[in-house]
Amino acid sequence: MSLKIVSMQVKISETVRDRFKEVAHEHGMQLNDFILHLGKNSGDPELKRLIEIEEKEKPRRGRPWDK
Repeated sequence: MSLKIVSMQVKISETVRDRFKEVAHEHGMQLNDFILHLGKNSGDPELKRLIEIEEKEKPRRGRPWDK
């Protein structure tokens, strides 16, 4: 499965967004990873399967050191 990364916007208040970031940081995650974590634990088996595939295939953040 080839990943095509897309952007998604969510309309929420700045206060809610900031709190999302704080909670994600408390869990040692970035906001995007935290949202995927919530989706994975939503109880939907298809969504969980798709997120697990994406986690395996997407490139890791930062500089690619193992060239």
